[in-house]
Amino acid sequence: MCWNTRTYTATAGGGAFCNGQKIHPSKTDKVEQSLLVTGFGCEHDDAWNTNFELFKEFTSISRGVRRLGGAAVDMCHVALGVTEGYWEYRLKPWDIAAAVLIIEEAGGVVTRMDGGKLCVFDKSVLVSNGAIHAKLLERIAPATEKLKSKGIDFSLWYKPENYVTDL
Repeated sequence: MCWNTRTYTATAGGGAFCNGQKIHPSKTDKVEQSLLVTGFGCEHDDAWNTNFELFKEFTSISRGVRRLGGAAVDMCHVALGVTEGYWEYRLKPWDIAAAVLIIEEAGGVVTRMDGGKLCVFDKSVLVSNGAIHAKLLERIAPATEKLKSKGIDFSLWYKPENYVTDL
């Protein structure tokens, strides 16, 4: 399947699919054997610099880090087992909402970059095959906490009135 001819679908409780075939993340359990993906926003500030440092750090200890340019597709690549992890700061709900369901239904893990439970209105996301999530968080969570201590705002972009995020 060529990357630009893939159609990803999922339903809550119904699994995740690529071109109609059920998908699952890889079982790779070592960061050193993982292919990772990240993205960089257009604001070149402390969060961008921190992400660049994470990019360099993971490039030196993993099989590589790619920058492909589309958050939803990057997340779907984790669901498909093409890559093992993805992270990015400053995403919007429309960047990740559908892919969150796809990765969860495929059996992957999605959190904020500080390790907290993700709401689609959050400003950071960490996605993995599950097997390497804790190892990614060992490096990513402290960097994110450091940004918070500098005053970088990671509160929700927007939350509609009466919108329930804890199910």
